[in-house]
Amino acid sequence: MRTMSLVSIGLFIAVVLCGIHPAWAVQQETIRITCWEGYADTAFVDDFKAIIKKKYNINVDVKPSYATGQEDFYNAAKNGTADLISPPADMAKSSKFNFFRKGRVVLAPLDMINIPNAAHMLPFFTADTSLGVAGKRYGLPYNCGPYGLAFNADVVKETPSSWNIFWDPQYAGKYTINNNFHKVNIWITALALGYKYEDLFDIDRLDRSRIQPRLNELVKGAKSLWDGEANADEFPQLSLATTWGFAVVKANQKGGNWKLATAKEGGSAWIDYWCITHAAKGMKKKLCEEWINLHLSPKYQAAVVKQQGVSPVVDNVGDLVSAEERSLFNVGNNDYFKTVAIWRVMDKKTEKAFGEMWEMAKKQRQ
Repeated sequence: MRTMSLVSIGLFIAVVLCGIHPAWAVQQETIRITCWEGYADTAFVDDFKAIIKKKYNINVDVKPSYATGQEDFYNAAKNGTADLISPPADMAKSSKFNFFRKGRVVLAPLDMINIPNAAHMLPFFTADTSLGVAGKRYGLPYNCGPYGLAFNADVVKETPSSWNIFWDPQYAGKYTINNNFHKVNIWITALALGYKYEDLFDIDRLDRSRIQPRLNELVKGAKSLWDGEANADEFPQLSLATTWGFAVVKANQKGGNWKLATAKEGGSAWIDYWCITHAAKGMKKKLCEEWINLHLSPKYQAAVVKQQGVSPVVDNVGDLVSAEERSLFNVGNNDYFKTVAIWRVMDKKTEKAFGEMWEMAKKQRQ
């Protein structure tokens, strides 16, 4: 018995040193995620759990919570209440949040060896340095979408070609626009008035006295203002909507006939990232990198199109999407992303002015 015990001890030490995970040594781990709704759905979580169990012999529990605003990502990272977050790229370095404030960095640098699917990112996204600091990546793009112009094709028979359609009197009370990212409404108002991309992110390049009355009209004429994402259940009552794309997919799944239009004035677009917070260390951090890697796989980049109605960031989705989807959501089209105004960090003066303009416009609804 003593000999067998020594042998057993020797085998256990060998297992630990070699990193082998036998069936009788199943580990437990928990990954906490703060993300937008739909970014950690059940199907994805189940696939992730199966991969981690097979690869590492770890039973991983995934606990998602859904953000309603950008501050949720910052607080989750700062307080260490999440291991993974999915913030918009531009917020990480903004003056309000600044994930990289000296002495208070709240994200962990990625070990790219654990994320091989990143090799298939389009050049546009590979070159994006929004979350690059001192030669290290603190996040990777997951998807990209516009503040889009959506229309009910059963009501609006001709595809809209301009943001100015929202000021057409016949659609007053028949559209919805965003509330909690108010800057996007100032941008489309400016574009409708003829301003260019380089003007949008600097209040000194915009004439407030010219934009404010038009913004007031836009807000007053809206049937509703939405937070997070547009309410697809409201879409049967609407002719037009602004959307990240998600609500169009949901509305059509409920029998609607909604489409996305491209405004001749152009538009703005966001990039959502996956980031690992400072709370994830050791094996937990590695599992978070596995999560990001799986999100960049062809299957789940195709799901970005089919379930979210936005663009993937990789070039190898192949025939997992239809020709119509490929065209509508610019799948694999690197040149398209050079033609939209990707959200940028704005200075405090601009942020303050935009906030004041939005509050003034909302008073028109009282």
